[in-house]
Amino acid sequence: MLSPTSIQRLQKPALGLLVLLLLAVSAAMIWGMQSFADSARWVGHTYEVISKIETVRSSVREVESSARGYRLTGLPGLRSEYMSSRPVATGHVRELLDLVRTSGVQSRRARQLAELVNSRIAEVDRTVVLYREGRSNDAIEAMRGGRGLRLMDEVDSLADAMREEEERLLADRRVDSMRKAALLTGFIIAGMLISFVMLGTLVGYLSRDSRRSRALEQKARATMATLERSLAERETLAEQRRVLSAFAGLLHSCQTGDEALSVAANALSQLIPNGSGVCYLMRSSQNLLEMRTLFGTRGSGYPETIRPDQCWALRRGSMHVFDPDRPSAACEHLHGLDDNVLRGACVPLAAQGAVLGLMHVSGGAGEPLDELERAAAESVAEHLAVVLHSLELRETLRVQSLRDPLTGLYNRRYLEESLPRDMERCQRRGHPLSALMVDIDFFKRFNDEHGHPAGDALLARVGQLLGQATRDEDIACRLGGEEFAIVMPEADGDQAAERAEQLRLAVSTATVTYMRRELGPVTVSIGVAELGDGVASPQALLAAADRALYSAKARGRDRVERAGTQATP
Repeated sequence: MLSPTSIQRLQKPALGLLVLLLLAVSAAMIWGMQSFADSARWVGHTYEVISKIETVRSSVREVESSARGYRLTGLPGLRSEYMSSRPVATGHVRELLDLVRTSGVQSRRARQLAELVNSRIAEVDRTVVLYREGRSNDAIEAMRGGRGLRLMDEVDSLADAMREEEERLLADRRVDSMRKAALLTGFIIAGMLISFVMLGTLVGYLSRDSRRSRALEQKARATMATLERSLAERETLAEQRRVLSAFAGLLHSCQTGDEALSVAANALSQLIPNGSGVCYLMRSSQNLLEMRTLFGTRGSGYPETIRPDQCWALRRGSMHVFDPDRPSAACEHLHGLDDNVLRGACVPLAAQGAVLGLMHVSGGAGEPLDELERAAAESVAEHLAVVLHSLELRETLRVQSLRDPLTGLYNRRYLEESLPRDMERCQRRGHPLSALMVDIDFFKRFNDEHGHPAGDALLARVGQLLGQATRDEDIACRLGGEEFAIVMPEADGDQAAERAEQLRLAVSTATVTYMRRELGPVTVSIGVAELGDGVASPQALLAAADRALYSAKARGRDRVERAGTQATP
């Protein structure tokens, strides 16, 4: 077996020999094609000569036929046909002479044939002249003389001889062409076989030497590709960690759910480039989810609200991925959307066993989400659910800290926080503001007669009536015990007194049901104070309303009293 060094030394000579063989084969093929073209040309020439010989023979007979018809009928049309056929016959003879001018034997025969044709046409012309001169008997005698028939027989004999010669030449050329074709084919096949054998041998030796290098190269490429994929995944993971870290820091600093949703949408836009998505939050009724935020460019078709049973992720309690190319089910709330949106994932927002909402994310360019993108979406959903749950608990605690649990009204703390803001806003805009102090008459006696649970029922009923009698912008609070306060922005003293009288009447006509017994009637005393001269602070306003309340009690209770416009703190 040759060594790699020997193979390298034989490479150039072997390639040179192969090139020479291929050049020789190519030259033989070119020569063969030229030879075949020449043979085809000569064959065509032979067929053309044979055709022209027959044409000459038929044209002479055409002259005889037209002349005979003219002599028998005397029709001018036949005479014109006769006159036009004469130059046609002589023209065909000239064309035959041109075709065989390079062949000695055939050229000589063609000249003889031309002489015979001219003689035969001259003989026909003589009979036509005799007929035109009225010498019909002489014309008939000339026709019967036999010279014309002998001339025509000589024409046929010479034409047959020329035809036989052309057919012989054609047969010789065919044999020669077959012989040359066989030689050429053998030479080309032999050259190609030798070339293929040499090429196969050389390639075999070279392939043995290069297999190992190709295998090593393929392994190196596979290793490089694996390394590049690992590096790309590592960079993607690092970027995801960075985005998720920043997202978590911002998310846990959010004060409201809308802020948290906005931060989550921004994070998803970075984690899933060219992607899109939507976030739904569960209503307090737990029967509908409402769309809250969108990200990306393909979210316009999402429904505004969906039911929990329309999503596989909410049914299963885990991420649900839909890909039309794989066996999976599409969520009902995605029906009618674009296929690019369908190729996504639904992720439930759940924390501490409570379902807070749903997040749907789809990839870019109609491609399904890859593993890293699905993991990122799941991580964002997990963080978002925890924060939303925390904010919900915080809001619940805040409301509980600002609401009176018995009546559902705001408490004193909320009044102290909100009254200065409302007063400042009304003073800045030049709007009036009034305050009402409400106290239940003889509440201690009611407690002593019916017990504290009945007193709580009375307080709850009065709180309900106060809530019904106030507008959305009003603030109804329970200050403690049986004392209440109502702040009415943009209401002057007259309007506040009128509404206080309506509230007094509503309480006096209401009944309190406790332990299947109706208790009452109950009345309230109300003091009204308006923000104005001498009443410029929250403390002054409440104090003025409180003095008016005590004035109502002093004047017999169950009445409304307005504070003087010159009240002081």
